[in-house]
Amino acid sequence: MTRITIDHIAIMVSDLEESLRFYRDIVGMEVVSPEEHEGGPINEMTQMGDVHMREYRLRAPGGVNGYTRDQASGGQLTFDLIEWIRPTSPQQRQPIHHVPSAHICFGVDDVPATYERLKAAGVEIVSPPVSFAGEGEWHVLFFYDPDGNLLELNEIGTGQQEDHDFNWSTA
Repeated sequence: MTRITIDHIAIMVSDLEESLRFYRDIVGMEVVSPEEHEGGPINEMTQMGDVHMREYRLRAPGGVNGYTRDQASGGQLTFDLIEWIRPTSPQQRQPIHHVPSAHICFGVDDVPATYERLKAAGVEIVSPPVSFAGEGEWHVLFFYDPDGNLLELNEIGTGQQEDHDFNWSTA
């Protein structure tokens, strides 16, 4: 079997510069590069005509789950913000439990302090920080970006995942 890795995560945004300010200045990501795609291969890849899109590639300064971005073990994951210039993107926010939907989780050192910073910046929060126990200890927080993309913060180093005593499937 071929080895598989995660290369990047991309989200569609309605205002690239507003989303850049949110993810860079409030969340704390760093810019890797701006990109622009128009016609040619992007038309073929999307199977659409006359495509024009702009994006920012971002990266978490702390790397991926403890791996720094310069380590060969996978710390190069990028987070791409994409605005479609042509055709324009339809916009519809889905409830947190809707299928299809997804959320992206970022690790932070201090969920309660980050919550206070996000709240002061006017970010839409789903709930105050929550601590889970019983499966290890998890400190989490869910919130939305300017376009309604669901994001999660998980506190780095809180507890450890413990083995579960159940079997959901025999597969």
